[in-house]
Amino acid sequence: MSVSRVSVLLLALLALLAACARPRGDTGAATGPPVSGDERCLLSTGNVSGRSATITVGLTDPVDPRHAPIPRNDAERLVFRHLYETPVRVDCEGHALPALAESWVRDDGGRRWTLRLRDGAQFWDGAPVTSRDLVFGRGGAGYTLGAPETRVVTMMLARPTDEVPPVLGDPALAVAKAAPDTSWPIGTGAYWATSATTTAQEIRAQTSRGDTLVFRLVASGDARDLLDAGVDLLVTRDRALREYAATLKDRTVVALPWDRTYVFVTSEAGGTRFDGLEQAVRAEARRPPPEGGFWWLDLRPCGMGGTASGSPPASAGQRRILYARSDPTARELAGRLAALTRAVATARSNDELSAAVAAGKDGGGGGGYIVALPRMTADPCRAAQALLPQWTATITALVDTRPTAIVRRGVARWALDHDGTIHLAP
Repeated sequence: MSVSRVSVLLLALLALLAACARPRGDTGAATGPPVSGDERCLLSTGNVSGRSATITVGLTDPVDPRHAPIPRNDAERLVFRHLYETPVRVDCEGHALPALAESWVRDDGGRRWTLRLRDGAQFWDGAPVTSRDLVFGRGGAGYTLGAPETRVVTMMLARPTDEVPPVLGDPALAVAKAAPDTSWPIGTGAYWATSATTTAQEIRAQTSRGDTLVFRLVASGDARDLLDAGVDLLVTRDRALREYAATLKDRTVVALPWDRTYVFVTSEAGGTRFDGLEQAVRAEARRPPPEGGFWWLDLRPCGMGGTASGSPPASAGQRRILYARSDPTARELAGRLAALTRAVATARSNDELSAAVAAGKDGGGGGGYIVALPRMTADPCRAAQALLPQWTATITALVDTRPTAIVRRGVARWALDHDGTIHLAP
């Protein structure tokens, strides 16, 4: 073959490759996600040759379908993660991976991101998912959503970014619609659940292929019973339960990332340093790192923090420290702080505590609130509006805690998301 003919063939091949290249935004930023993050985010739980058709997960917190798809405790985080999908998901290293969106393009210097929903995306009832399902009624501080085409969603940002906006992985953007029986909202995840598959003791979530996830709630109040019953995964913050699991020969005990910070919220100016609180709780705890870096330190972009005004109404009577009744770590911290400050530790339901924090009520003169905050959040503004007061407050970090995963070896592979949520790896 002549040299000129080889040159022609090479030029034709290059032209073909160029024609097949994926489109790029006007900044030249590549579209689409990096390669699978599940491999690099796998828990070290031994070799797994395959996955069982039925996997059982133990839960130590209650699960309320009415909260879906936005979880309020560890159990709901684990369950909702398997039932509902966000536009993208963010792996343990912060890389965006496909979920409802199969690809994305960065435009306008990072102020506009255009996402394409995956082919065949549908709800559990078979209805197709459209961009309107993702956009309708949603938005937040610093971004707006649009639906220019049936399968195309745009996100306009107040501040440009070179990376996929983390808010696209926030549970508040998970797509769901009301169910006829008003139980589980209808989602788009591989696993589905209904009132017919849910009892007071367990939630059975299934796939179209017949795979089943059984979420079993502890009935006796002693989570060791779940391990003795043979659950394949249990996530706990109780050090005693972790130590018990370490004695079981077929289990692997894996420390998960530090994912929660307990803070003391008060109207008193300045802050008080409380030492040794990590010894006062049963959870694995540490003193928060001195460098801080907490997302709640500057909430001015959310219209909170430095721009908030006013103080909570003055409360008469005994100084109180309020905490969530269902949270043992919050109870232990409140008891210790009450002893140090001559206050009274007072339990409230989760909803009552949220209302008290928002209004600045029931804390008594010089009292306050124990609030559990996530160390990582995809949308700081939404988290702040849900968990922190609008009035000017002093927030003192008390302890960090982290959960432990207790995994039965050889059953399934588990991976971590950026916020520390565990899920089945593909």
